[in-house]
Amino acid sequence: MTIIDKNEEKMFHPSLDIKDNILVLGFRIKKEKDKESDLFFINTSDGYITTETTEFIDKEQTFSIEKKKRVLSKLSQKWGVDNLNKLLEALQNPLDKFNEIELYQKIKDNLKKYIELEEEVDYTILTAWTMGTYFFPTFSAYTYLHIKDPKSSGKSQCLNLLSHTAFNAVKTRASLPALRDTVDALRGTYLMDQADALHRPNMEDFLDILTDSYKRGGGSIWKMIANKNTWNLEEFEAYSPKAFASIKELPEDLRDRCIVIPLIKSNKNYPPINEEDGIWKEIRSGLYTFLIRQFVYVGQMYFLKETEYKINNEIFGRPLELWLPIESILKSVFVKEEEIELAKKRFLSRYEFASYQTSEIEVAVIETIISLMKDKLEIILRPKEIAQKINTELFDEDDKFIFASQKQKSTIVGRAINKFNLATQKLGRDSHGERYLFSKEHLEKIHKGYFNQNIPKLDTPTYTEENAKDITGLF
Repeated sequence: MTIIDKNEEKMFHPSLDIKDNILVLGFRIKKEKDKESDLFFINTSDGYITTETTEFIDKEQTFSIEKKKRVLSKLSQKWGVDNLNKLLEALQNPLDKFNEIELYQKIKDNLKKYIELEEEVDYTILTAWTMGTYFFPTFSAYTYLHIKDPKSSGKSQCLNLLSHTAFNAVKTRASLPALRDTVDALRGTYLMDQADALHRPNMEDFLDILTDSYKRGGGSIWKMIANKNTWNLEEFEAYSPKAFASIKELPEDLRDRCIVIPLIKSNKNYPPINEEDGIWKEIRSGLYTFLIRQFVYVGQMYFLKETEYKINNEIFGRPLELWLPIESILKSVFVKEEEIELAKKRFLSRYEFASYQTSEIEVAVIETIISLMKDKLEIILRPKEIAQKINTELFDEDDKFIFASQKQKSTIVGRAINKFNLATQKLGRDSHGERYLFSKEHLEKIHKGYFNQNIPKLDTPTYTEENAKDITGLF
């Protein structure tokens, strides 16, 4: 007797799936009045096919699309039948080319048109993240976004942009049903405004799912579903790209699954987003085309970069699994190597911000440097000089630092400088120790975006006129 278990068959999600170099992309269409049906675009080793059935054949093997009761996105809203037909025609022409870098630049330019980010390289990361939402099933993990800003700096505008460009994006509330409907049915990008609500009581179960579902197969949702006269326990998927907008820090368990994208208040009057503007469908059409043409190449690039990092050990652990999709996309659209390296450095520094809560000593370090600058735009300082101006009690309050020597205090300050990229340049050692160049503009951006306090006056708990003697002679 041969035992057969249908649970071991390879099933494809109807909205988006990528397995073994096979792509499934699904939409709703209307062929007759008041009657809708599903249309699947499938890439197999034998070529591209479109079908309305939930079975297809590849290499003489039959595969199934697991439709269940899922309601797919409308083709007319997301892409348009004319754009799909143009692509089908273009795919028949082997000489037809697709300009990946042009699409990348178009998305980046529209981000700049509507929101102001802290650094130029932040647009690079956000563009790559948006493009990567169309490929996330091929990645073993996908980093969350934390859109963090002071009040009225444009976080809702940023989420609106993502809702028009990221894959099947839905801006919704913090609830299990909303997460299930967005992720399980649409495999959509889950966008949460007012994510400060995650700190409310009774959010523990929801947070547990969010914490686990940055990885493929993580954070599944179980729910009892009525079926005629019985109840069945069904599993719903939770893995998907997710973005959270808030003023406060996210709950601790979410922080090390995130990359922080800091918004800043701008004097520029950015235009409101017109949902009917044809640019959004144009961008999505380009992204669907990029997905269909390059999903195999992106998967290969992902595997290649993962192998390289495991050999050179430059990045490892969770930072590596979260960075890999971003670099794979940037490589696949042929972004210059210098821009990728800048993005990597920025990503890792922002990951540090997201992962760790700042200590009183770390806050004291940045506030002391700003205070020492007085009216200067730049200043050169050594960790030893900064440590001397910080209230000793701050070191003593932490059991790890109690009775620390002056050298140990300098080391603690140096770690804070490197952890938060406070210096604009490391100048090297002299006879008095390491030297760093600090820019007032750079420090104020970091302080405003992450330490969530006002820039200190000269008379502060960490810096006073009594202990801040003139240090100009030190240089």
